[in-house]
Amino acid sequence: MSESDAKCKEDATTEVPVKEEDSNPIIRAPQFPPPPEGISKSQWKKICRKKRFEETKAEYALIRKEKKAKARQARREKLQEYLDKGEEIPEDLKRPPKVNLNQKDSGISIILDCAFDDLMNDREVVSLSTQITRAYSSNKRENHYAKIKVTSFDKRLKQRFDNELSNCNYSNWKNFTFDSDPTLPTENVVYLTADTDEKLETLEPGTTYIVGGIVDKNRHKNLCLNKAKELNIPTRRLPIDEFISLAGRKVLTTSHMVQLMLRYFDNKDWKEAFESVLPPRKLGDKSGSSEE
Repeated sequence: MSESDAKCKEDATTEVPVKEEDSNPIIRAPQFPPPPEGISKSQWKKICRKKRFEETKAEYALIRKEKKAKARQARREKLQEYLDKGEEIPEDLKRPPKVNLNQKDSGISIILDCAFDDLMNDREVVSLSTQITRAYSSNKRENHYAKIKVTSFDKRLKQRFDNELSNCNYSNWKNFTFDSDPTLPTENVVYLTADTDEKLETLEPGTTYIVGGIVDKNRHKNLCLNKAKELNIPTRRLPIDEFISLAGRKVLTTSHMVQLMLRYFDNKDWKEAFESVLPPRKLGDKSGSSEE
């Protein structure tokens, strides 16, 4: 173990003492030791965070696995209660089929532009890979599907799919392809970004909609907008403000963007799509507000 790794490990395992009488102890962010000579503070924090992430990755994976197992068991017990009583099973306990055999072609194409690997940390790359798998799941289960392509599929994102997610067999996904080529089309295409003032009124068959594949907690302002301008690609934003009020940031996940577009084709109704796809915690109170 190198000296810098040892310093990271020592600090990461240091516990903040809590007095017994403290019923609500304050959980403080870990304090990093001074950086070695020649390394900036910001770079040193990244090194220590990455080290801690690698050391706790297996532990958190086990916790997630146990949590899912408990949730499955709780669901089975709840289902059995309804079966024993002879009552109808509520919709929220029913699982949608893994594949919707009655799907219709939406007529649109979607590109997940993942050319931002260098702007994300390891946790964010993991989060993006999860969002891509959720987007694939939506494309199988929704009433309408799209032709979806992941571009700039390389570096850490590809490594994760080839290693940790190798069981998902992504190369055989239906209506969902992966391409290392970063080239984006420039005809019959729209880049979707929350940073533009231009509102998306409707989804047009024959059009390709680009979604930025990045998880960055809004650190990089206007990233997708500026890229689209450089490529002379028109930009649009989903009409969120016109139909609902979002609690917190108005930036949606990649998986939600895909699911919203697919759900829109059910009734060509943005409001209904927003309210049925976005979790309640994201929805605020729209009453009393007017459209732009």
